[in-house]
Amino acid sequence: MADPEARDPEEQLRAICETLHDHDVNYVVFGSFAGRLQGADLRTLDVDIVPDMTPDNLQRLADALNSLEPRWRVAEEGPGMPIDGRLEPRHFLGDSLAVGLVTRAGYVDVVLHPKGFESGYSALVDHAVRLAIGDHVVLVGALGDLIVSKQQLAREKDLVHLPELRRRATELGVNVPEPREPDRGPAKDRGPGYDIGM
Repeated sequence: MADPEARDPEEQLRAICETLHDHDVNYVVFGSFAGRLQGADLRTLDVDIVPDMTPDNLQRLADALNSLEPRWRVAEEGPGMPIDGRLEPRHFLGDSLAVGLVTRAGYVDVVLHPKGFESGYSALVDHAVRLAIGDHVVLVGALGDLIVSKQQLAREKDLVHLPELRRRATELGVNVPEPREPDRGPAKDRGPGYDIGM
């Protein structure tokens, strides 16, 4: 498998989105890549996607990711650990915040319960913007929603990104909602010792 860290970020995003599109997966791009796509100057290693959690869509998601030779992502960087068998819809169910993967297209985090938007896809899709990535139009999480999520995560890397996200939101005239309580209690990350990044 090629070194995921050596991939051009835009090429990484395009390859992942094209694969998801080819398998008819319904999802929203979220996390720092959503900010980058809307003009924020952010560095990130992974593409965060928030999938529609219907059973059929999760099957399509598993099929799409299996085509990218996935491995479990157990650290911020590195080759990951082999998956015993293939990804299945059951791997995206439960209380985990996200499922981290290393693929031949790069790092992918399947975010199941984004902080502040714990119901996931259904909480983000109405505010999402439509942007062209390669030959496809992709739903990308709204800057206001991303800021709210990072405010609630409040990890060091989120706090570092917030001033740039707020700057870009102001530049675009985006209204940023006040921080609010999450929909439900904190969920656990999946993977030993891995703090899912956004």
